[in-house]
Amino acid sequence: MVNIEKISETAMQVITYSGMAKSCYMEALTLAKQGKMHESDEKMEEGSSHFVEAHHGHMDVLQEEMSTEEPQISLLMTHAEDQLMGAEMLRTVITELIELYKQK
Repeated sequence: MVNIEKISETAMQVITYSGMAKSCYMEALTLAKQGKMHESDEKMEEGSSHFVEAHHGHMDVLQEEMSTEEPQISLLMTHAEDQLMGAEMLRTVITELIELYKQK
């Protein structure tokens, strides 16, 4: 049986950690623009740790779905997955931009 409360709780966790990751990535870019490369690298690492937390929550739901043989799709979880993908894309783009700033 689908546990919608658990799915909703996990979705909020994924959304929260994804948002924290995106904020860190944006702060890292700002620091790189200011030439503060060490601080920028630290902020990227912080963002990556938040991203990992979001990813773990997402994986938990996927593993539970596989064991129950019931689809556990909700609009909130769909939004959470979108936020997770957005954080991953932002990390990729900002990593490349920071590399350009380092070459200056």
